[in-house]
Amino acid sequence: MTGSFTDVSQKRIPVADIELGMFVSKLDRRWEDTPFIFQGFQVVHNDEIDQLRQTCDHVYIDVKQTIDIKHNKHAVGATHKKRYIDTISFEQEMPTAVSAYKRTKEQLDSILSSLRMGYDLDENKVRSLVKECVESVIRNSSALIWLTQIKQRDDYTAEHSLRVAIMAIAFGRDLELLEVELENLGICGLLHDVGKVKIPLNILNKEQRLTQQEFLLMRSHPAQGRKLLMSKSQSLSKAVDVAYTHHERIDGKGYPRGITSEKIPYFAKIVAIVDAFDAITSDRCYRNGRSSLEGLRIIYDDRGKHFDRELSEKFVRFVGVYPPGHIAELNTGHAGIILSCSGDSKLRPKLLIVRDKHKKPCPEKVLDLEFQDRLPDGTPLHVREVHADGTFGIDLKFYRDKGLRIWEEPVLFRPEATV
Repeated sequence: MTGSFTDVSQKRIPVADIELGMFVSKLDRRWEDTPFIFQGFQVVHNDEIDQLRQTCDHVYIDVKQTIDIKHNKHAVGATHKKRYIDTISFEQEMPTAVSAYKRTKEQLDSILSSLRMGYDLDENKVRSLVKECVESVIRNSSALIWLTQIKQRDDYTAEHSLRVAIMAIAFGRDLELLEVELENLGICGLLHDVGKVKIPLNILNKEQRLTQQEFLLMRSHPAQGRKLLMSKSQSLSKAVDVAYTHHERIDGKGYPRGITSEKIPYFAKIVAIVDAFDAITSDRCYRNGRSSLEGLRIIYDDRGKHFDRELSEKFVRFVGVYPPGHIAELNTGHAGIILSCSGDSKLRPKLLIVRDKHKKPCPEKVLDLEFQDRLPDGTPLHVREVHADGTFGIDLKFYRDKGLRIWEEPVLFRPEATV
């Protein structure tokens, strides 16, 4: 791709001159041939600069959208409230995260069953469960997120609500919300679909296309959630708002009221994005889930219409190219489970290698691409493609239940040693 823009706001520069804050609007090659998630983005991490320099010779900068990081008070991250760092490793947090996930899932099943039968909401139990999840996410941002990738078709409502709560908390951490806000956001995520307890199970789990009457009944769940929460608690006002408005759209074309952006609560805008992403990427009784990358593209393409523009762009960056819990296939043919990506190395994940180049089970080894991006012979080492749970016969639940061998330190990766 050669030539230059006639638009004076576009400027061609060599990749050596890329700086933080620049808005990259065009590359010197097709976007599809690069590891970048979407076409056009603000450079906010040094890792993105490194990847651009590895991928391209020159890029085009949109001068109007470029931010002066040093002088603009509205620059990326300038208005954040609290900056978090992982205080313990993924390996250390995983046993606690597994316990928290299982306990929250069991208790949430009980809570939803009780509400379906007309009993009161145990608000203290809800807060206690969410607080435990928040504490885990604050200690380490990847462990609980990893567990949300273990998805089953049955019992969708409870598992979906838990996944939305956890991902919303983790996204809120990335947005640098205060801890008390993370707890409130988690409660909103956990209860956002609570109105579905009023929808008959034969409609919730129907594999065929819904009738018009069934469709209208399904769309009543936001109003049902609002009514239910208002009748059960006087102190969950944010959860009431989110349950009622998480299907509204920024452009006013959502439901149940068709309100526009300025009337949609901030937490509802966050939950709407997380809710949609999890729904898109989850298997349902009537369809298979789509890939994480496709889910991010849908969110990004609908920014400013369905979803809040700024939050959508931040969510895409938060999830990243290599989300924890997905299956990564290396350029060598080996495959492994993505464990985590550090904040500064979103394009170089840590993996647990579990398949050799022939996709056969092999001795488990931890590979951290942040510290090893080449093989001993100098050949570049990178992720070729990302797949969902179950690909190549890799079952996340199996590795979770038997205990991941992730406590060991990463070692020099030698392909011949895994054959």
